[in-house]
Amino acid sequence: MPRVEQTDWLETFVAVIDHGSFSGAARALHRAQSRVSTHVAALERALGGLLVDRSHRPIRPTELGTAFLPHARAVLAALERGVEAVDKHSGTPRGRVVIGCHPSVSAGFLPGVMAAVHDVHPFLRIELTEHTTPDLVSGIVSGRFHIAIHSLAADPPSDDLQSVHLWTERFVAIVPPGHPILDSCDGAHGAITPPALAEHPLIAVAQPGAAADPDTGSALQAWGLEIPLSWQSEQPQTVVNLARAGLGVGVLNALAAAVSDTTDMVVVPVGTLAEGRQVAVTRDRRMASSPSVEVVYQAILDATPPPGVRPARAASTGRALEGQDVGRRALTPRNGP
Repeated sequence: MPRVEQTDWLETFVAVIDHGSFSGAARALHRAQSRVSTHVAALERALGGLLVDRSHRPIRPTELGTAFLPHARAVLAALERGVEAVDKHSGTPRGRVVIGCHPSVSAGFLPGVMAAVHDVHPFLRIELTEHTTPDLVSGIVSGRFHIAIHSLAADPPSDDLQSVHLWTERFVAIVPPGHPILDSCDGAHGAITPPALAEHPLIAVAQPGAAADPDTGSALQAWGLEIPLSWQSEQPQTVVNLARAGLGVGVLNALAAAVSDTTDMVVVPVGTLAEGRQVAVTRDRRMASSPSVEVVYQAILDATPPPGVRPARAASTGRALEGQDVGRRALTPRNGP
């Protein structure tokens, strides 16, 4: 019977598949790439076959790797539950919680949450992994994240997921001073009228080969516009810099713009708040309850939303989103910005 001598081998194999490369796994695990390669090779020798197809980019599992992957995840999850059981008994959470989120959320919201959790539970480890909207809910379903903070522009949450609406934020345009689109601003509200976007090249967040990120796509649909992006990037700062270079009008959600360097640029709202981005926190209700995940999930719910967004209004039922039911939870602001 094959003998897997180290759980590190399993952790490294799963990270290589999740991140699509040995270098990505090395960065995520804070290990040398040579050690990542050594771990995967050792696991392959123990199991007697190749687990990783190294000829493709991004890397993907072989048929054997696909068969073994859920078992590797199950072993790692069982070890985490064992640690959580000890933590629950001792009253000191020491588990690891992985949060998948948008880059704007990791920069503009989660640092305060993590600091608050660390003050009370210094041995609890929170890891962030940043993705665009399409990958976040799927990461919860596949078990890559314990918690996701994401836009509701993607598919509605399934019955297997528990989601809570946190806030709504407007979309904004980013342009150099004197750009002609600024002439279309509504004097009463200081916002650009959406039809004006159709007259200029658009720059927004999107994955390679995609027409637009679901966030931007849903906003364009709400505005009644069908405009292909002229330029795109997965990083909000790059969207700003492309606009700064004069390539068009950058369109971002307000939080992404707030955490980017927009020095010497004009940031102005587009459309209305009702047409903005709704952000939710989600976890998989099928997973066994974990004290560490509960601590972090509750800290996210209790945290003050970022400046410039509208917190979700209280609902009479106070229920979380279940499937397509949009229940909302009241958020009580704390002192501070």
